[in-house]
Amino acid sequence: MKDINAEAEKTLSRLERRVCYYYPESFNDFPIVSFYNLAERPEFSADNREDIQNGTVTVDIWSDRKRECGDVSLEVNEVMTADGWVREFSRDIPPEGGVYHKTMRFSKSFLV
Repeated sequence: MKDINAEAEKTLSRLERRVCYYYPESFNDFPIVSFYNLAERPEFSADNREDIQNGTVTVDIWSDRKRECGDVSLEVNEVMTADGWVREFSRDIPPEGGVYHKTMRFSKSFLV
């Protein structure tokens, strides 16, 4: 079994942005990219052994500037898809307290 969070973190570390697990502890250094494992499941098994695993992660972008969420989402999409992740979903979340938020979902299959 692969650690999906470790795989996503490895990919997102290519960004020249602040990246954190799950949810930012503070909102004082924008933009922030956060991620977490949304789901993982066996994709192919043989002889009672899992050979391929699929993982899905949620990547969130947080900013105090409206346009920056879109710009950073393009960077996130570029590094994730270049590493074999497939974007399944992307959506703007209504701003709250002057913080703009975009959420994205990516999946990838891994040889185990």
